[in-house]
Amino acid sequence: MMRKIYLVDDDEDDRIMIRQALESVAEEIEIVELTNGKQLLFFLEENPSMEPSLILMDMNMPIMNGVEALSALKNRTHLRHIPVVFISTSENPNFVEQGYQLGANAYIVKPNTLDGYQRIAHAITLCFLNSYLPATRKGPLRKSKGKNVVVIEDNPDYAALMGILIKRDAPGLHVIHQSSAESAINFFESLDKTASAAIDLIIVDLYLPARKQGLDVLAWLRMSFMDKGIPIAPIVVLSSSGHHQDIQASYRLQANAYIVKPADPAGSFSFLTDLCSVWWETMSFPNKPASGIV
Repeated sequence: MMRKIYLVDDDEDDRIMIRQALESVAEEIEIVELTNGKQLLFFLEENPSMEPSLILMDMNMPIMNGVEALSALKNRTHLRHIPVVFISTSENPNFVEQGYQLGANAYIVKPNTLDGYQRIAHAITLCFLNSYLPATRKGPLRKSKGKNVVVIEDNPDYAALMGILIKRDAPGLHVIHQSSAESAINFFESLDKTASAAIDLIIVDLYLPARKQGLDVLAWLRMSFMDKGIPIAPIVVLSSSGHHQDIQASYRLQANAYIVKPADPAGSFSFLTDLCSVWWETMSFPNKPASGIV
């Protein structure tokens, strides 16, 4: 199935680099290039049948910048489910935090090398196009020691396998399994503000065992972290469902990414370590205090 990607950036050279990197690794994609936020919104409204699977957008653009465009996008009910990834030259943590507060799914700092653009393409392909590629990293996962990953999965065999494969390449990583929506909520409620801020990634099944439980967990997590006044960790939905309604509902509740479970988990869940790598080494996220989970 052909997937559309809207690439919104006023810098032609950057558009070329991103396009070439994506087209070198992703199959069946069509990239539509736009140069500012106003053009994006007009194109979305005038071409409803050409809704994209993903929007890649710069922050600093003329006429309407990325922040203004994202705000307008998320205020339109019929468009807010479209995932948006900021790709910006700025590493300013205030801009990073602002992007996520407005509803961006990810924030990536533009690289200076071809290899950097390849890493971006790998991250986008894995997290948003449901296509796993061999890892671009070499050796064990960097930046994993002391990290905390919460896996919310009601299938005990899947949960055990996921934990084994994640820790195989990241032995210093702490995997915390929750087997139901109720146990996950109870776990997060037991954490104080510091411990909550120490969660680095949340992987959640959508059907726990029903769709409603998964969506309720997504909504509750956002509200809970907001009430505590701390940035939430990236939330990746990992589901056996590839239905558009499930994907759109998850993105409306601000899941950062949605990945369809592989048909053969035993042979394919190995991408999970790369998923951690993507969020800790390629994406930028608001700074949080370092702490362990008791």
